[in-house]
Amino acid sequence: MVKNTIKKIMPIVFAALLLGGCSSKKSATATGETAKQERKIDDVSTFRTLSMDKATFTLVNAYGNQTSLNGSIRIARDSIIICSITPFAGVNMEFARIGINKEGITILDRINKRYFVLSFADAQSQLGMAMNYNAFESIFTDRVFIYDKPYIPMVSDFNVTTLGDQVLLAYSDNKVSQEFYFDAVKNMVGGMISSGNRYSMRWNYSEFAEYNHVNFPKRFALKIAGPDFHRQVNVQYKDVELDRDRSFEFKVPSSYKLVSLDELLKEL
Repeated sequence: MVKNTIKKIMPIVFAALLLGGCSSKKSATATGETAKQERKIDDVSTFRTLSMDKATFTLVNAYGNQTSLNGSIRIARDSIIICSITPFAGVNMEFARIGINKEGITILDRINKRYFVLSFADAQSQLGMAMNYNAFESIFTDRVFIYDKPYIPMVSDFNVTTLGDQVLLAYSDNKVSQEFYFDAVKNMVGGMISSGNRYSMRWNYSEFAEYNHVNFPKRFALKIAGPDFHRQVNVQYKDVELDRDRSFEFKVPSSYKLVSLDELLKEL
């Protein structure tokens, strides 16, 4: 049963990581909302480390069927994201670990002692996708990003539109579109990135709570759609800790075998 669960969720996890890698450019338009929004974007960037222990990951397929797993997410600002996946709440056995750093993505298969690595440079050459760490960290931590830039952008980098009580920050060209939505109290509640008309990824945040004077969502939903692919992953955190000293060491054991993604998924 555990293996079947892994097999269901790993493709969607990896697809989410890859589809997050669409490139974008800057576009500049300002409105009366700019000054207020500018402060919101700066405030969200203040954490040093971020820990989301006791998280629940729920995969929803195209038919509405759900599969749930437990785990945790730890982030060291501008350095590494570590996702640990366990089969059941209260069970310390880790069957998969995903690490994302400045170089790329590593997936460890704890059960079969194997691992897969995709560098951002290889992704660019093999898949035609410009990928970087900053975009992944921004999506995980409810932040606006300009994908091919390492810094946190200003609102003036985007086209800004007021939609009722929401504010939309948008960018688009003939290849990529990006959107970020803010609510009436300036929380970023959703985003979207799409590559042409074929692939899109949408995410939204809810159940905000204050941590170290920063509002942070405890619920995160990610939807991925393509010509023959439609999945959703819902993540719920029981608690969020900012600036807690944790270990962020991510090593591949010497006994693990390097495999391709197809090999990794085939035996899960």
